[in-house]
Amino acid sequence: MDLKDFVTATLQQIIDGVKQAQSAEGGDHINAENSGVPGGKNVFSSGSYGTFTLVEFDVNVSAESSGKAGANLKVFGVGVEGGGGHKSGTANRVAFAIPVRLPDGDTTKAEASRRKNRSQIDAANRGKDGGWMAR
Repeated sequence: MDLKDFVTATLQQIIDGVKQAQSAEGGDHINAENSGVPGGKNVFSSGSYGTFTLVEFDVNVSAESSGKAGANLKVFGVGVEGGGGHKSGTANRVAFAIPVRLPDGDTTKAEASRRKNRSQIDAANRGKDGGWMAR
């Protein structure tokens, strides 16, 4: 399998898997909006842009070139190809990471919390007579 096809399929299946899990019972908890995502190795919050994860790849590839087709990077150990031909080559290791924005989950609890916090702030800013305190 070409490296680009492997990366494409992997990233699409991760997003599809998250969406499928979100639509299942209890899925509203998957990537649900919260007040802050702890900084970790693979998950980070980008504020209004959403929650991201780093998808890390560490694959063995071989470079193949054949006539008009040009050069391709093939991922070792993915799929089985038929045919009796024998190709020789050298495997190389490639490691890289791609940030991926996760599909948004449930936002209703976070919105309710923001409304409650805003209401508490407004109440604290009011004077005894119900007017706004001078700042």
